[in-house]
Amino acid sequence: MSYEVIVLACEKLSYRDKLRLAQLLIQTARKEEENANPQNRSEPKVIDNEKAKAKAKAKAQEVPTKDIDVIEYVVERLLKLKPVKKQSLINSIKSMFQFQGGIADTDIDKIISELQKRNHIKIEQNSISYL
Repeated sequence: MSYEVIVLACEKLSYRDKLRLAQLLIQTARKEEENANPQNRSEPKVIDNEKAKAKAKAKAQEVPTKDIDVIEYVVERLLKLKPVKKQSLINSIKSMFQFQGGIADTDIDKIISELQKRNHIKIEQNSISYL
């Protein structure tokens, strides 16, 4: 079966069937790629626990320029949205990153603490005020 024949057959499918087919194709292609290139998989490394903790602590204390850009982006958006409750703030930040693959809850907490540290917001009894 050639690619052109498959394309013609796919045009007759409903949009849901097209999405299911696309998902199936991606899954099978990934599985085939993993079987063809097993050396590209990363093996879990055994690391000294104390070294790992020290490295994680040092990394958490750093504020890379990328984080500064993220904070500025979030501040700009929050000044337009102005959520009033803490949960609304969390949901607003999550929605800002939903198309970039999402954001971890720990990163949201870091962003909120950085916003408080820079005096952009103040959280009192689950209520947000903007400074």
